[in-house]
Amino acid sequence: MAPFHTNYARSDGLRVAYSDVGSGPPIIFLHGIGATRDVWDPQLRSLCARFRCIAVEFRGYGESDAALARDASRAAYARDAFAAMTAAKVEAAHICGLSLGGIIALECYRTEPRRVRSLALADTFAYHPRGVELLGERLKGLVDVELRRIGRRQTNVIERLRRQLRAASLTTYLASVREAWTADYRNMLPSVRVPALVMVGEHDRAVAPLRFSRELADGLPDCRGLIVIPDADHESNADNPAMFNEALARFVDEVVRGA
Repeated sequence: MAPFHTNYARSDGLRVAYSDVGSGPPIIFLHGIGATRDVWDPQLRSLCARFRCIAVEFRGYGESDAALARDASRAAYARDAFAAMTAAKVEAAHICGLSLGGIIALECYRTEPRRVRSLALADTFAYHPRGVELLGERLKGLVDVELRRIGRRQTNVIERLRRQLRAASLTTYLASVREAWTADYRNMLPSVRVPALVMVGEHDRAVAPLRFSRELADGLPDCRGLIVIPDADHESNADNPAMFNEALARFVDEVVRGA
């Protein structure tokens, strides 16, 4: 459970949990597969003095209501983000997404661009050229976890998958994997008319390597920078929160000033 107070919004009839702390320009934080909103705790604690920080928990994750597979999609997760914004009486916000959350941030812009003031995209991609292949690998890995729950293979990959299954229901996890690895927003990037920032952990090579961040940065017309977060892997916001927070705060401040 996140250490911050849990608020709830209604999205497609489901309760969606979110944290809401601080005051100032609003930033919406969107988590990745197998995470919950508490992955953003380092940002909420540090940035709430200057920004209103709202961390959303997608349906099927953490304290949000479970969802059927057909109701767990990129569009549905975007509706969850907007539902939390509406419940918090926020008309438009800066959206910061990590991994799957970055993909959902792009979906938010695709569906309701007027509610997006800027995009901060971390350890994510517009398209993964091996997405379908990796989807199969992820599903096979999930089966291996189930078959070897008390088995001999205690690798980091297995442990990570177990943590992901604890954060989300099996249905949600499968749907999230499908939605992430089959996304393709390359054709949309040139139409994005808000400022953007792209960040990636220097050691994020397995999930969202640097070349995918370069594709994002090159494709977004008003990209303010591509920042490689040192000493960080796929969860760059948690691996090096000081650098991540500094970059994000500087970017949002710049957008607010109209620079």
